Amino acid sequence: MAITSVGIVLGWGVGAWFGRFNTEMYTTLFNFPLLIYRPSPDIFIIGALISLGAALTGTLSAVSQAANLPAAEAMRPPSPVSFKHSALADTRLARWLDQPTRILLRQLARRPVRSTVTVFGVASAISVLIMAMHWMDSIDHLVESYFFDSQRQDMMVGLASPKASDTLRTFEHLPGVLAAEPLRIVAAKFRKGNRMHRGALQGVEPDAHLQIINDVRKQKQLRVPAEGLVLGTELAAKLNVGIGDKIQVEVLEGRRPTLTLPVTDLVETYIDLPAYIDIAELNRQLRERPSFEFVNLLVDQNQLPSLFTELKNTPSVAAVMLRRAAIDGFVDTAGEQILIFTNIFAMFSCVLGFGVIYNSTRIALSERGRELASLRVLGFSTAAISYILIGEVAFLILLSIPLGCFGGWSIAWLLITTAFQNELYRMPLVINPSTYVNATLIVVIATLVSAAIVQRRVKHLDLIAVLKTRE
Repeated sequence: MAITSVGIVLGWGVGAWFGRFNTEMYTTLFNFPLLIYRPSPDIFIIGALISLGAALTGTLSAVSQAANLPAAEAMRPPSPVSFKHSALADTRLARWLDQPTRILLRQLARRPVRSTVTVFGVASAISVLIMAMHWMDSIDHLVESYFFDSQRQDMMVGLASPKASDTLRTFEHLPGVLAAEPLRIVAAKFRKGNRMHRGALQGVEPDAHLQIINDVRKQKQLRVPAEGLVLGTELAAKLNVGIGDKIQVEVLEGRRPTLTLPVTDLVETYIDLPAYIDIAELNRQLRERPSFEFVNLLVDQNQLPSLFTELKNTPSVAAVMLRRAAIDGFVDTAGEQILIFTNIFAMFSCVLGFGVIYNSTRIALSERGRELASLRVLGFSTAAISYILIGEVAFLILLSIPLGCFGGWSIAWLLITTAFQNELYRMPLVINPSTYVNATLIVVIATLVSAAIVQRRVKHLDLIAVLKTRE
């Protein structure tokens, strides 16, 4: 309880600092004018109680055994352990193993609870780190899908008002423009029965090549139909409609007509709740001449200065949005947060793995000091003794790796499906093989360092003193 109390005080300080840091980071990210960090005392109390409860639970068994042991029994040396042939001893595998390896395997079998706890402790460290590191993989996949697979234009030009379709030729002849495609976006309400969603109806060309309808699940490009809508799967689920159903679209611009349109296809996306329609069909439904409000441009990067000058001098241009700037802003903002949280969880994982292995190895050395010293007296080398002690740790770490990888995937899946699936975005669950490898290596190195620290004590065993000690 004394050690835990010191940890609680340190945890309060670090937690309070990290809470303020986290609040300041979100204030900057979302441009809040004011976000006051005011933690409740209940949070500190709950944290202290959880930590104290975990510590007491971990020591309850040992304390109970010590308290219930009669004084006279405690004065007597322990009874010799009853040894017998294990199931492994009579197998062909046992004949292939050397004596130190058989010793460490027998020791693991005699302490199944401790071995299991150690395996789960290291697996937990690996799981936490995989959960933290996988966000970079998911964000990279989201950026690749949304900004490269779906949007292939270099910039989008917004117009002050809808322009006739023949105005597109003006943009095609601007310096450096390699291709230009029109786009029209109108605000609308989508209704089906008592379900409603307020969003936007996007009019695109059927043969568009710069901003395409990309299905991220089927990994294919969809073509907008001549009649009807292509809805995002999340929007279709919100309205409870499927292919072939008709929905009402209440346009919130111009004459504000109410359209009844069929759903011809569904598309899986990561961003927003899109609804696509043929731009010609959209203009016809609005009873307006062929027109557009946005232009997607593919440009020659060497002629960007000249293009910017022309756009600046064009009165009808209201905004210019660069894809590169959007990508850089998204990656810088999200990447900074993810990097901070990844480093913090990496530190937690290393501390967890280090502590679990250090405690397990240190207890094993304390319990088996006489045995290891006896082996040294019998002629075993220091390397063989170290192999017995460190080999147990290495074997447990190997068992924890697949369990930790599965645990990391499970935690990531749970977070993705419960907290990162909303109307604004759906975070994909992507974990690259390199993430599993890097997370495992980081935790394994931390655990091996702790084992090496304990192993140094093996080299300095006082054989005479240890053999004289009554266990």
